[in-house]
Amino acid sequence: MIEAAIKGSLLLITDLMVICEMVWVMDSFYHLKKEEICEKITNLYETPGISIINGEILPDVLTTYIERNIDFTGAIVGVAAARAGIEYLASFDKKHMDRLVSLGLKRIETPEDISRY
Repeated sequence: MIEAAIKGSLLLITDLMVICEMVWVMDSFYHLKKEEICEKITNLYETPGISIINGEILPDVLTTYIERNIDFTGAIVGVAAARAGIEYLASFDKKHMDRLVSLGLKRIETPEDISRY
């Protein structure tokens, strides 16, 4: 199917949720390093005839995933929120979400937390 997509006789369409599953399998089952995972996802993203719904955020997601040492789904949430102009991100995940400050996001757990910013 991928060969047919590259030749232009087939369009393959997938979603970021499928990419999340692929990253999870490459990480948890195959124990690939983040750099290897990013290379494989980039190759998929750049393959002619393959379209990823909301895939335009993938380059920034992959950069965030590597540079911020955050899990892949957290990187998607952060990049999507930042692109949407969201300022506050409600999450109990201090470890990962606090690493998104450079994207302009402020992690909160309660409405009262907004006042601390």
